[in-house]
Amino acid sequence: MMQSRCAFITRLYRTFRCSKYMYMMLEVCLGGELWTILRDRNYFDDNITRFCTACVVEAFDYLHSRDIVYRDLKPENLLLDSKGFVKLVDFGFAKAIGPGRKTWTFCGTPEYVAPEIILNRGHDLSADYWSLGILMFELLTGRYSVYPCYVCTIHIQT
Repeated sequence: MMQSRCAFITRLYRTFRCSKYMYMMLEVCLGGELWTILRDRNYFDDNITRFCTACVVEAFDYLHSRDIVYRDLKPENLLLDSKGFVKLVDFGFAKAIGPGRKTWTFCGTPEYVAPEIILNRGHDLSADYWSLGILMFELLTGRYSVYPCYVCTIHIQT
């Protein structure tokens, strides 16, 4: 995160550590969490959803061009800067996987995890786009509705 130079990724300037905690000095994002705004509004219209999605796609394009899979997309990990642009934060599950490679780590937020992660078949950068589809659905409708999709996907693939 400290090495990232992308307008759609929150900057990490420095880290500090004491015997008990690690502190991170991040870019200020005065617009707050996208999740809080979604909770208050219930859902977003098509234009706002497109804008938020475009910001995330730009962040993914930056990360994926460096062979980094993010693996934790959700409204709680999207902050708004003072101009209203969406920025990705929390790189706890991000991983550099190398070009054309896969990884098998089981991680992510359950509602957003791609089927190949659940099935432990190995996943690559495309797992981020599964979670992007879930995010778009949630922004447009204001609710999760992915478990039936998982059941269908897992049933078909097994």
